Amino acid sequence: MGRSLKVKSEYIPRVKQAVKLNGYASQELLAEELGFARSTISRFLNGKSISNLNFYEICQKLGLDYREIADWDELEETPAATSEDEGENRAADFSKYIERPPVEQLCLETVSQAGSLLRIKSAKGMGKTLLVDRILSQVDKRQYKTVSLSFLQASKGIIGDLDRLLSWFALIISKKLGLAALFQEKWQEGLGLYSCTAYFEDHLLKKLDKPLILVLEEIDSLFTYTSVADDFLSLFRLWHEEAKNNNTWQKLHLIITYSTENYVPADLNKSPLNLGTGILLPDFTLEQVLTLANKYQANLGKDELQKIINLVGGHPYLIQKAIYAITQKQLSLADFLETAATEAGIYGDHLRGHLLNLQEHPNLAAGMKKVVESSSPVDLGATINWQLHSLGLVTFVQNAVQPRYPLYSDYFRYRLSS
Repeated sequence: MGRSLKVKSEYIPRVKQAVKLNGYASQELLAEELGFARSTISRFLNGKSISNLNFYEICQKLGLDYREIADWDELEETPAATSEDEGENRAADFSKYIERPPVEQLCLETVSQAGSLLRIKSAKGMGKTLLVDRILSQVDKRQYKTVSLSFLQASKGIIGDLDRLLSWFALIISKKLGLAALFQEKWQEGLGLYSCTAYFEDHLLKKLDKPLILVLEEIDSLFTYTSVADDFLSLFRLWHEEAKNNNTWQKLHLIITYSTENYVPADLNKSPLNLGTGILLPDFTLEQVLTLANKYQANLGKDELQKIINLVGGHPYLIQKAIYAITQKQLSLADFLETAATEAGIYGDHLRGHLLNLQEHPNLAAGMKKVVESSSPVDLGATINWQLHSLGLVTFVQNAVQPRYPLYSDYFRYRLSS
């Protein structure tokens, strides 16, 4: 699940103009309203790949026909996909950032440890990218080098071929560190996983005068290619294990983020997804929602905010979108509560995106139908339960599942009834 899309090059001027025509003075304001990272909006506007769900939501918000502007062909391998250098200077606006103790402190403590591996996972809209931005903003830049790499930047041709993926990965990291010449001189083709391990251990890490915090984002983009993902991700498991006794590997501090909407590699014994420190981002509490509302200067009391929470839980994106819309007087609280679970409401794009995902997988749609039509938790079997949970649509009740939020039960009870 979770293919990626990009804007056709000839439509890029139109999508950039659409931002202004829809009243957004900046990319940041559009990102804020959608609940996306600014980098996601930037990639969309510059013809870079983003997830199909995000692509669809942005198009809907800007009044664009996603079927017309999307590049449905094989993504090309172009230098543009590797030149943004995001992460070395990840400027972010934290004015409305909400801390979720002890998450931030645990992340900082983990990242500061030699040879550390931090895994941050969640469904979309839970704030993974902003959390990483927060962590990087708090580390001492005098003590660390930082590099970020999103695997959405790699074409299908790259991520479907292990050797190409390894060389692409090593080249991009080298470029971002200003060591492209080192790669050209020292990289050895044709040695598989050893090529990458030898290059990092014998050359790249030894060239650095300080530890490297390496952020690997959207690694779930690899999960469709199971055999490639299994082998490639085994590298990070090996490097993390080597760091226990090897001073060179102790210079590498890994942060890995991935969305739970996509399937994890089948062979967890070879991947790093059961190593290091894992963070599963939680919903906001009522107190955190109150803090967010105050940051927006929203005229909403605890009882009113509780009504929103009763519908959408503490989901950061859904909560922020509701508070923003009500604060900007786009609708009243009463109108919000009446229309939220419909395609006419402010979550229409979000809900349709989930519906498209389910329609691509009939077994999941059938399972979700059973869940929303039942008055008690339903056991659909371990696999379907887990997949719906990974999509962020259900929560576990022992070995059964129930709708995560009334928003989803109301919408999908209607949409999946026929």
